[in-house]
Amino acid sequence: MVHTEPLIQLIFIINGANFAVKANINAPLKEAVAQALQESGNSGRPPSDWQVRDSNGVLLDVNRKIEELGIANGARLFLTLAVGAGG
Repeated sequence: MVHTEPLIQLIFIINGANFAVKANINAPLKEAVAQALQESGNSGRPPSDWQVRDSNGVLLDVNRKIEELGIANGARLFLTLAVGAGG
């Protein structure tokens, strides 16, 4: 019996560009954030310097699981540097 993790696709908008990431709904959102930053080439800042907002502008807690946050398959999430991050 093969156990497959429940994956969904998230669209991260970083600096105006879209980056699609496959994410496990049982994993913290920060794992998908790290993957999106890596794919977009934004490796100069740690993931903790970034904020995630949904399409309504609501700030999301990246330490919570994707499923807990109620994020749906195909959701568009906006990834921006936190104000004051990195000094």
